[in-house]
Amino acid sequence: MKKYCFILLLAFIMGCNHQNTPESSKLVDAVGASESPEVFTLPADIAEYDMVMLDNGKLYFYNSATSDMTLLEAEKDSLVNVLFEPDIVYYCVAKDNHILLRSIDLTQPDPQPNHLADWGVPYEDCVTETYGTVSPLQCYRNRNTLGLYHNFSWDGYWFNEQRLYDLETGEVADWTQEWEEEGYAMQSEDVEQTEENYHYTSTADELQEYLRQKDGQYYMMDGDYVCLTDRIDFRKYVSDPDYASETEFEYVSSSPDNLKVLYMAILEWGDFPHGILAVSSIDGKLQMPLEDTDCTGFIAQWLSDGSLVYVGEEPLSPDDPDDDTSWHYRPHCIKRIYPDNHVEIIAHCSDFQVKRSVLH
Repeated sequence: MKKYCFILLLAFIMGCNHQNTPESSKLVDAVGASESPEVFTLPADIAEYDMVMLDNGKLYFYNSATSDMTLLEAEKDSLVNVLFEPDIVYYCVAKDNHILLRSIDLTQPDPQPNHLADWGVPYEDCVTETYGTVSPLQCYRNRNTLGLYHNFSWDGYWFNEQRLYDLETGEVADWTQEWEEEGYAMQSEDVEQTEENYHYTSTADELQEYLRQKDGQYYMMDGDYVCLTDRIDFRKYVSDPDYASETEFEYVSSSPDNLKVLYMAILEWGDFPHGILAVSSIDGKLQMPLEDTDCTGFIAQWLSDGSLVYVGEEPLSPDDPDDDTSWHYRPHCIKRIYPDNHVEIIAHCSDFQVKRSVLH
Protein backbone atom coordinates (compact mmCIF):
# COMPACT_ATOMS: atom_id res chain seq x y z
CA MET A 1 0.00 0.00 0.00
CA LYS A 2 2.85 2.38 0.89
CA LYS A 3 4.56 1.72 -2.39
CA TYR A 4 1.27 2.31 -4.22
CA CYS A 5 0.84 5.67 -2.49
CA PHE A 6 4.42 6.57 -3.34
CA ILE A 7 3.85 5.86 -7.02
CA LEU A 8 0.75 8.05 -7.04
CA LEU A 9 2.58 10.87 -5.34
CA LEU A 10 5.58 10.43 -7.62
CA ALA A 11 3.29 11.02 -10.54
CA PHE A 12 1.91 14.10 -8.79
CA ILE A 13 5.15 16.06 -8.56
CA MET A 14 8.66 14.01 -10.32
CA GLY A 15 25.17 32.66 0.05
CA CYS A 16 28.33 35.47 -1.70
CA ASN A 17 30.46 38.30 -3.08
CA HIS A 18 33.42 37.30 -5.28
CA GLN A 19 36.55 37.02 -3.19
CA ASN A 20 40.14 37.10 -4.42
CA THR A 21 40.93 33.76 -2.79
CA PRO A 22 41.66 30.24 -4.11
CA GLU A 23 38.81 28.70 -6.06
CA SER A 24 37.67 26.11 -3.53
CA SER A 25 37.72 28.42 -0.51
CA LYS A 26 36.31 31.62 -1.96
CA LEU A 27 32.90 29.98 -2.47
CA VAL A 28 32.68 28.69 1.06
CA ASP A 29 33.86 31.95 2.61
CA ALA A 30 31.57 34.05 0.46
CA VAL A 31 28.32 32.51 1.67
CA GLY A 32 27.30 34.22 4.84
CA ALA A 33 29.08 37.50 4.13
CA SER A 34 26.97 40.19 5.79
CA GLU A 35 28.42 43.49 4.53
CA SER A 36 26.95 45.08 1.41
CA PRO A 37 28.48 47.90 -0.65
CA GLU A 38 26.52 51.04 -1.33
CA VAL A 39 26.24 50.36 -5.07
CA PHE A 40 24.10 47.33 -5.88
CA THR A 41 25.48 46.28 -9.25
CA LEU A 42 25.80 42.71 -10.49
CA PRO A 43 28.85 41.62 -12.52
CA ALA A 44 28.81 42.46 -16.22
CA ASP A 45 28.90 38.74 -17.08
CA ILE A 46 25.98 37.83 -14.78
CA ALA A 47 24.10 36.25 -17.71
CA GLU A 48 26.84 33.58 -17.81
CA TYR A 49 26.16 32.46 -14.22
CA ASP A 50 24.33 29.15 -14.33
CA MET A 51 23.25 28.47 -10.74
CA VAL A 52 21.56 30.31 -7.91
CA MET A 53 21.69 29.48 -4.20
CA LEU A 54 19.52 30.52 -1.27
CA ASP A 55 21.13 31.12 2.10
CA ASN A 56 19.28 32.66 5.05
CA GLY A 57 16.91 34.53 2.75
CA LYS A 58 19.68 35.80 0.45
CA LEU A 59 20.14 34.97 -3.24
CA TYR A 60 23.60 34.17 -4.64
CA PHE A 61 24.59 33.64 -8.28
CA TYR A 62 27.23 30.99 -9.09
CA ASN A 63 29.28 30.59 -12.24
CA SER A 64 30.23 26.93 -12.50
CA ALA A 65 32.90 27.61 -15.14
CA THR A 66 34.85 30.12 -13.01
CA SER A 67 33.53 29.23 -9.53
CA ASP A 68 32.72 32.91 -8.97
CA MET A 69 29.81 33.70 -6.69
CA THR A 70 28.01 36.99 -6.13
CA LEU A 71 25.20 38.23 -3.89
CA LEU A 72 22.03 39.90 -5.12
CA GLU A 73 22.55 42.83 -2.78
CA ALA A 74 19.73 44.93 -4.17
CA GLU A 75 17.12 42.55 -2.70
CA LYS A 76 16.60 43.38 0.96
CA ASP A 77 13.58 41.16 1.73
CA SER A 78 13.89 37.48 2.65
CA LEU A 79 13.73 35.04 -0.28
CA VAL A 80 11.94 31.72 0.22
CA ASN A 81 12.09 30.04 -3.21
CA VAL A 82 13.50 30.59 -6.69
CA LEU A 83 13.02 29.57 -10.33
CA PHE A 84 15.99 30.11 -12.68
CA GLU A 85 14.88 30.55 -16.28
CA PRO A 86 17.43 31.16 -19.08
CA ASP A 87 17.25 34.98 -18.89
CA ILE A 88 15.10 35.72 -15.84
CA VAL A 89 15.16 34.67 -12.20
CA TYR A 90 11.74 34.50 -10.56
CA TYR A 91 11.56 34.31 -6.79
CA CYS A 92 9.26 34.85 -3.83
CA VAL A 93 9.92 36.86 -0.69
CA ALA A 94 8.17 36.71 2.66
CA LYS A 95 7.14 40.10 4.05
CA ASP A 96 4.61 40.82 6.83
CA ASN A 97 3.03 37.36 6.30
CA HIS A 98 2.59 38.12 2.61
CA ILE A 99 4.32 36.09 -0.07
CA LEU A 100 5.33 38.31 -2.96
CA LEU A 101 6.51 37.41 -6.46
CA ARG A 102 9.51 39.24 -7.91
CA SER A 103 11.93 38.83 -10.81
CA ILE A 104 15.28 40.00 -12.09
CA ASP A 105 16.02 40.15 -15.82
CA LEU A 106 19.68 39.22 -16.36
CA THR A 107 19.69 40.53 -19.93
CA GLN A 108 19.29 44.12 -18.77
CA PRO A 109 22.37 46.39 -18.58
CA ASP A 110 21.93 46.86 -14.83
CA PRO A 111 19.62 44.06 -13.59
CA GLN A 112 17.49 45.05 -10.59
CA PRO A 113 14.65 43.32 -8.68
CA ASN A 114 11.20 43.90 -10.12
CA HIS A 115 7.99 43.45 -8.11
CA LEU A 116 5.39 41.40 -9.99
CA ALA A 117 2.54 40.48 -7.62
CA ASP A 118 1.21 39.61 -4.20
CA TRP A 119 0.13 35.98 -4.43
CA GLY A 120 -2.90 36.76 -2.28
CA VAL A 121 -2.37 33.98 0.27
CA PRO A 122 -0.63 34.21 3.67
CA TYR A 123 3.00 33.15 3.69
CA GLU A 124 2.28 30.60 6.43
CA ASP A 125 -0.24 28.93 4.09
CA CYS A 126 2.67 28.06 1.74
CA VAL A 127 4.74 26.20 4.34
CA THR A 128 4.56 22.43 4.75
CA GLU A 129 3.62 20.91 8.10
CA THR A 130 6.11 18.07 7.65
CA TYR A 131 9.59 19.62 7.46
CA GLY A 132 8.58 23.29 7.41
CA THR A 133 9.68 23.88 3.82
CA VAL A 134 8.20 26.48 1.46
CA SER A 135 6.16 25.71 -1.63
CA PRO A 136 8.30 25.68 -4.81
CA LEU A 137 7.55 27.89 -7.79
CA GLN A 138 6.02 26.00 -10.71
CA CYS A 139 6.32 26.94 -14.38
CA TYR A 140 3.79 26.18 -17.14
CA ARG A 141 5.81 27.50 -20.07
CA ASN A 142 3.33 26.68 -22.81
CA ARG A 143 0.79 28.79 -20.90
CA ASN A 144 3.34 31.47 -19.87
CA THR A 145 2.19 31.02 -16.29
CA LEU A 146 3.79 30.53 -12.88
CA GLY A 147 2.21 28.58 -10.04
CA LEU A 148 2.50 28.54 -6.25
CA TYR A 149 1.09 25.74 -4.08
CA HIS A 150 -0.70 26.50 -0.81
CA ASN A 151 -3.03 24.92 1.76
CA PHE A 152 -1.11 21.91 3.07
CA SER A 153 -3.08 18.71 3.57
CA TRP A 154 -2.10 15.67 5.63
CA ASP A 155 -4.23 13.52 3.33
CA GLY A 156 -1.53 13.64 0.67
CA TYR A 157 1.35 15.13 2.70
CA TRP A 158 1.40 18.03 0.24
CA PHE A 159 -0.47 21.17 -0.81
CA ASN A 160 -3.86 20.74 -2.44
CA GLU A 161 -4.41 24.21 -3.93
CA GLN A 162 -2.44 26.44 -6.26
CA ARG A 163 -2.38 30.09 -7.26
CA LEU A 164 -1.47 31.04 -10.84
CA TYR A 165 0.33 34.13 -12.15
CA ASP A 166 -0.11 35.06 -15.81
CA LEU A 167 3.20 36.46 -17.06
CA GLU A 168 1.48 38.29 -19.93
CA THR A 169 -1.36 40.00 -18.06
CA GLY A 170 0.09 40.13 -14.54
CA GLU A 171 -3.13 38.66 -13.14
CA VAL A 172 -3.23 36.26 -10.17
CA ALA A 173 -5.99 33.66 -9.96
CA ASP A 174 -6.81 30.27 -8.46
CA TRP A 175 -6.21 26.98 -10.20
CA THR A 176 -9.41 26.29 -12.12
CA GLN A 177 -11.36 23.32 -13.38
CA GLU A 178 -10.83 24.72 -16.87
CA TRP A 179 -7.12 24.01 -16.60
CA GLU A 180 -7.80 20.43 -15.55
CA GLU A 181 -10.20 19.96 -18.44
CA GLU A 182 -7.52 21.21 -20.83
CA GLY A 183 -5.18 18.49 -19.59
CA TYR A 184 -2.91 20.46 -17.25
CA ALA A 185 -1.91 18.59 -14.12
CA MET A 186 -1.35 20.68 -11.00
CA GLN A 187 2.42 20.09 -11.20
CA SER A 188 4.55 21.65 -13.93
CA GLU A 189 6.14 19.63 -16.70
CA ASP A 190 9.67 20.20 -15.40
CA VAL A 191 11.88 18.61 -12.79
CA GLU A 192 10.86 20.09 -9.45
CA GLN A 193 13.37 19.12 -6.77
CA THR A 194 11.65 20.11 -3.58
CA GLU A 195 12.21 19.44 0.08
CA GLU A 196 9.44 16.83 0.01
CA ASN A 197 11.20 15.21 -2.85
CA TYR A 198 9.00 12.32 -3.68
CA HIS A 199 6.81 15.02 -5.15
CA TYR A 200 9.30 15.53 -7.99
CA THR A 201 8.54 15.01 -11.68
CA SER A 202 11.27 13.15 -13.55
CA THR A 203 11.85 13.94 -17.21
CA ALA A 204 12.31 10.84 -19.35
CA ASP A 205 15.47 10.49 -21.43
CA GLU A 206 17.33 7.85 -23.39
CA LEU A 207 18.65 5.92 -20.40
CA GLN A 208 15.51 5.52 -18.35
CA GLU A 209 13.96 2.94 -20.66
CA TYR A 210 17.04 0.70 -20.32
CA LEU A 211 17.02 0.52 -16.51
CA ARG A 212 15.62 -2.52 -14.75
CA GLN A 213 15.35 -3.69 -11.14
CA LYS A 214 16.04 -7.40 -10.74
CA ASP A 215 16.93 -9.63 -7.77
CA GLY A 216 17.52 -6.67 -5.47
CA GLN A 217 19.91 -4.92 -7.91
CA TYR A 218 19.65 -2.18 -10.53
CA TYR A 219 20.69 -2.98 -14.11
CA MET A 220 21.41 -1.23 -17.37
CA MET A 221 19.94 -3.39 -20.10
CA ASP A 222 21.40 -2.68 -23.54
CA GLY A 223 21.91 -6.09 -25.07
CA ASP A 224 23.60 -7.55 -21.98
CA TYR A 225 22.64 -6.79 -18.39
CA VAL A 226 25.17 -4.55 -16.61
CA CYS A 227 24.72 -4.27 -12.84
CA LEU A 228 24.96 -0.72 -11.51
CA THR A 229 24.69 -1.51 -7.79
CA ASP A 230 26.53 -4.74 -6.90
CA ARG A 231 29.52 -2.91 -5.40
CA ILE A 232 27.41 -0.95 -2.88
CA ASP A 233 26.22 -2.40 0.42
CA PHE A 234 22.99 -0.42 0.70
CA ARG A 235 21.84 -2.21 3.85
CA LYS A 236 24.42 -0.37 5.96
CA TYR A 237 22.55 2.86 5.23
CA VAL A 238 19.34 1.67 6.90
CA SER A 239 18.74 3.99 9.85
CA ASP A 240 15.99 2.02 11.60
CA PRO A 241 15.70 -1.76 11.04
CA ASP A 242 12.07 -1.68 12.21
CA TYR A 243 11.16 0.25 9.05
CA ALA A 244 13.53 -1.48 6.66
CA SER A 245 12.15 -2.92 3.42
CA GLU A 246 13.49 -4.60 0.33
CA THR A 247 15.64 -2.14 -1.59
CA GLU A 248 13.76 -0.33 -4.35
CA PHE A 249 15.50 1.70 -7.04
CA GLU A 250 13.97 4.78 -8.66
CA TYR A 251 15.54 6.63 -11.58
CA VAL A 252 16.13 10.38 -11.05
CA SER A 253 18.21 11.69 -13.97
CA SER A 254 21.24 11.08 -16.17
CA SER A 255 24.35 13.13 -16.93
CA PRO A 256 24.41 15.31 -20.07
CA ASP A 257 26.56 12.74 -21.88
CA ASN A 258 24.26 9.88 -20.80
CA LEU A 259 27.19 8.00 -19.26
CA LYS A 260 26.10 8.28 -15.61
CA VAL A 261 22.81 7.70 -13.85
CA LEU A 262 21.52 9.29 -10.64
CA TYR A 263 19.00 7.16 -8.79
CA MET A 264 17.34 6.64 -5.41
CA ALA A 265 17.87 3.53 -3.31
CA ILE A 266 14.77 3.36 -1.11
CA LEU A 267 15.65 1.30 1.97
CA GLU A 268 12.89 1.95 4.50
CA TRP A 269 9.45 3.47 4.86
CA GLY A 270 7.80 5.75 7.38
CA ASP A 271 5.40 8.45 6.29
CA PHE A 272 7.88 9.01 3.45
CA PRO A 273 10.38 6.73 1.68
CA HIS A 274 13.94 6.97 3.01
CA GLY A 275 17.31 5.84 1.76
CA ILE A 276 20.13 7.47 -0.20
CA LEU A 277 21.00 8.70 -3.67
CA ALA A 278 23.70 7.01 -5.72
CA VAL A 279 25.52 7.62 -9.01
CA SER A 280 26.65 4.84 -11.31
CA SER A 281 28.28 4.81 -14.73
CA ILE A 282 26.37 2.83 -17.32
CA ASP A 283 29.22 0.30 -17.55
CA GLY A 284 28.93 -0.35 -13.79
CA LYS A 285 32.58 0.52 -13.10
CA LEU A 286 31.68 3.63 -11.09
CA GLN A 287 29.22 3.05 -8.22
CA MET A 288 29.16 6.01 -5.85
CA PRO A 289 26.72 6.11 -2.90
CA LEU A 290 25.90 9.64 -1.78
CA GLU A 291 25.93 8.70 1.89
CA ASP A 292 24.85 12.15 3.13
CA THR A 293 21.53 12.29 1.27
CA ASP A 294 17.98 11.09 1.82
CA CYS A 295 15.39 10.04 -0.74
CA THR A 296 12.84 12.39 0.78
CA GLY A 297 14.51 15.76 0.79
CA PHE A 298 17.15 15.69 -1.90
CA ILE A 299 18.07 18.45 -4.32
CA ALA A 300 20.41 17.27 -7.09
CA GLN A 301 20.99 18.59 -10.62
CA TRP A 302 23.56 18.13 -13.37
CA LEU A 303 25.65 20.94 -14.84
CA SER A 304 26.52 21.15 -18.53
CA ASP A 305 30.12 20.03 -17.87
CA GLY A 306 28.89 16.75 -16.36
CA SER A 307 29.24 17.81 -12.73
CA LEU A 308 26.51 16.77 -10.31
CA VAL A 309 25.55 19.33 -7.67
CA TYR A 310 23.59 18.16 -4.64
CA VAL A 311 22.68 19.05 -1.08
CA GLY A 312 24.58 16.93 1.42
CA GLU A 313 25.49 17.08 5.08
CA GLU A 314 28.10 19.30 6.64
CA PRO A 315 31.05 17.15 7.72
CA LEU A 316 31.41 16.52 11.45
CA SER A 317 34.66 17.41 13.13
CA PRO A 318 36.44 14.70 15.19
CA ASP A 319 35.25 16.46 18.36
CA ASP A 320 31.58 16.42 17.37
CA PRO A 321 29.37 13.69 18.88
CA ASP A 322 27.64 11.26 16.57
CA ASP A 323 24.42 12.77 15.27
CA ASP A 324 21.51 10.33 15.16
CA THR A 325 18.86 12.92 14.26
CA SER A 326 16.94 12.81 11.00
CA TRP A 327 18.72 13.99 7.85
CA HIS A 328 16.25 16.87 7.62
CA TYR A 329 17.43 18.40 10.89
CA ARG A 330 21.20 18.20 10.33
CA PRO A 331 23.37 21.05 8.99
CA HIS A 332 23.59 20.93 5.20
CA CYS A 333 25.89 22.20 2.49
CA ILE A 334 26.05 22.17 -1.31
CA LYS A 335 28.51 19.75 -2.89
CA ARG A 336 29.77 19.39 -6.43
CA ILE A 337 30.92 16.08 -7.89
CA TYR A 338 33.17 16.97 -10.81
CA PRO A 339 33.38 14.82 -13.97
CA ASP A 340 36.52 13.14 -12.60
CA ASN A 341 34.43 12.20 -9.51
CA HIS A 342 36.26 14.31 -6.91
CA VAL A 343 33.91 16.12 -4.53
CA GLU A 344 34.07 19.66 -3.13
CA ILE A 345 31.84 21.69 -0.85
CA ILE A 346 30.99 24.82 -2.81
CA ALA A 347 28.70 26.58 -0.32
CA HIS A 348 27.43 26.23 3.25
CA CYS A 349 23.73 26.51 2.49
CA SER A 350 21.02 24.06 1.55
CA ASP A 351 19.01 25.22 -1.46
CA PHE A 352 19.96 25.86 -5.08
CA GLN A 353 18.70 25.67 -8.62
CA VAL A 354 20.50 25.27 -11.95
CA LYS A 355 19.53 27.53 -14.83
CA ARG A 356 17.02 25.71 -17.01
CA SER A 357 19.02 26.24 -20.21
CA VAL A 358 21.84 24.06 -18.89
CA LEU A 359 19.65 21.33 -17.45
CA HIS A 360 19.82 18.01 -19.24
